[in-house]
Amino acid sequence: MKKTILLVEDNEKFRRLTKLTLKKEGFDVMEAETGKAAEELMQSESVDLVLLDFLLPDTTGLKLLEKWSPNYPETVFVACTAYGDIEDAVKAMKMGAYDYLTKPIKADELKAVIKRAFEMKTLKKENKELKQAVQRKYNLHGMIGKSQKMQEVYSLIERVASQDITILLEGESGTGKSRCAHAVHLDSTRRTAPFIKVNCAAIPSNLLESELFGFEKGAFTGAVRSQEGKCAAADKGTLFLDEIGEISLDVQAKLLQFAQDKTFTPLGTAKEEFSDVRIIAATNRNLWEMVQNGEFREDLYYRLNIIGITLPPLRERIEDIPLLIEQFLAEFEEEHNRSYTISKDLLTHLTTYPWPGNIRELQNALSRAAVLSPSGQLRLEDFPQEVVNHFSGKEEENSPASLDLDEDFSLTDHLEQVEKEVIETALENENGNQSRAAEVLGITRQGLLYKIRKYKIGRGRK
Repeated sequence: MKKTILLVEDNEKFRRLTKLTLKKEGFDVMEAETGKAAEELMQSESVDLVLLDFLLPDTTGLKLLEKWSPNYPETVFVACTAYGDIEDAVKAMKMGAYDYLTKPIKADELKAVIKRAFEMKTLKKENKELKQAVQRKYNLHGMIGKSQKMQEVYSLIERVASQDITILLEGESGTGKSRCAHAVHLDSTRRTAPFIKVNCAAIPSNLLESELFGFEKGAFTGAVRSQEGKCAAADKGTLFLDEIGEISLDVQAKLLQFAQDKTFTPLGTAKEEFSDVRIIAATNRNLWEMVQNGEFREDLYYRLNIIGITLPPLRERIEDIPLLIEQFLAEFEEEHNRSYTISKDLLTHLTTYPWPGNIRELQNALSRAAVLSPSGQLRLEDFPQEVVNHFSGKEEENSPASLDLDEDFSLTDHLEQVEKEVIETALENENGNQSRAAEVLGITRQGLLYKIRKYKIGRGRK
């Protein structure tokens, strides 16, 4: 297709000669002698390049450029002036003009500038397409990763998403299981239906059944009205059961029925209901070990684990850390309306840190540093203390080599003290929220409550 040039110029003689030169070069040329006429053409036609005069009868080229440049990012602007005004030319370049020409304009000069402008436009388009292709390869519905392990996860998702089968997601806390579940949903035929998430660890066991299956009015004390459960709400869509390992055996039995034939019975009624739901479950615990220990039903385990996807920890995919940092900083820039930069040395530090809390810890650490950064240039000292200590050598102070192993030393007492301090830190980081602290620590909320009582940690935490 021929490229289109809009010539905005009030001098008829210059406009006629310039149009003739451009048509000989094979361009389609549109003309406008006023800002108003040019505005109408910009709104109604597809324009590849604008030759814009500085002085017009009803406005100036700078005013038009200031308005058009952000609204027409695919259009190239070249400013023209009869006065050789360097100041205006500099302003035009800052506003987004590719180049400027000073009248009288020689034909060879005009052709050379336009040739370079279109070469630049082509290069930008190719770079944009390449970047989009890279993003599609490394970004699956918000899941970021170019590492071999993540590419294998992407490949598995693409193979099983369209098949209406149950999936079990396994991996440490913070590895992105929730985002993975959503990616499966978006790649499936159910993408336009609801995606309902249930955090099984955050709901008390005696309430989880009613949360999943709903209840009728009067089913129990406090049930003043009927309520639909998550299973019914997810009809035709996806039900994501996060931290499935925290479900009690009683609820497991009822969930097994639903997983097998998609039927359930709300509390307070004998009426069986049907919901066409795809189940995706996730856990940071070893469900098979729980089966061996009698803590999880074997039949439910096999029903959920038709396809298993394991999300690798961040320490096993360190090449993805720069991509994740770039993504998070872009989100922070949009949220806080400011720019953030990170030095090469700091990026190297963050890439070598083990990130025991995985992606969630990385995101939280970056969020803290972004908030505390006075200039937008991220600094190591603005990161959480454990990250700072890792690179300052302070963590060596608590290493086994520095312990005083005298005759009174007790390994049990020392380990319990360390465990107590870790739990206190997790509770402090999560503002006392026991469910989130337990998730970070990789234990059940009941297990955390036991240790809080054992070590007499704080009071009034929830």
